[in-house]
Amino acid sequence: MAWLLLLDTCGEGGGVGLARVDGAAAALVTERSLPGRETQERLMVALDEVFAEAGVAGAHLDAIAVVHGPGSFTGVRIGLAAAKGLADALDVPLIAVSRLESLASRWFVSRGPEAGSETVQAWLDAGRGDVFVGRYRGTVCEEEVMLPGTAAVAGAGDVPVVVMEDRLAELLPRALRVNPVGVREALGIALRKFLAGEFADTALLDANYLRVPDAELALRARQCA
Repeated sequence: MAWLLLLDTCGEGGGVGLARVDGAAAALVTERSLPGRETQERLMVALDEVFAEAGVAGAHLDAIAVVHGPGSFTGVRIGLAAAKGLADALDVPLIAVSRLESLASRWFVSRGPEAGSETVQAWLDAGRGDVFVGRYRGTVCEEEVMLPGTAAVAGAGDVPVVVMEDRLAELLPRALRVNPVGVREALGIALRKFLAGEFADTALLDANYLRVPDAELALRARQCA
């Protein structure tokens, strides 16, 4: 048996959770939600609460999984800093989870095992009319990028798209609208990486900030000139 700590502070709301791993399966034992505006104040309290409720101490952890973006600039930094600090202090490996992959996983779960080799896009609102776009074929990330909304729509073609925000559901009415993702969705990805030994370099892991491609930036500059 092993214990995984999960942290997600990327969105308007986040959470922390403790999961127990038995063989190739994992179950969330306890979790706490983190209101977006109170993440910094509530994070350490929430960690203490989930440890106490599960009867687990930091020394029992076998790995820490953190959703490292994309998302709120401040929120991402808070969660990542906490995860890296704990991983260093407890000398346990760190698992990096993309929020876009967590969202894409909702589509694969809804479709069942036969969808494992299909391609799907996950979209998150990046603000200012931009969209975080992740393209996945099963568990393989083909691309993660930030695009203008019009470019995201044009590039989607007939590929299934999963969204969790009203603006994006309106931007692409055919998209599958799902509930916001959090530590529960991150758990499946974290478990797969834990079992495969796919750990991040704690010192080098940075926030998953996607930026507009250089070609798009050049186009915007010409349009503003």
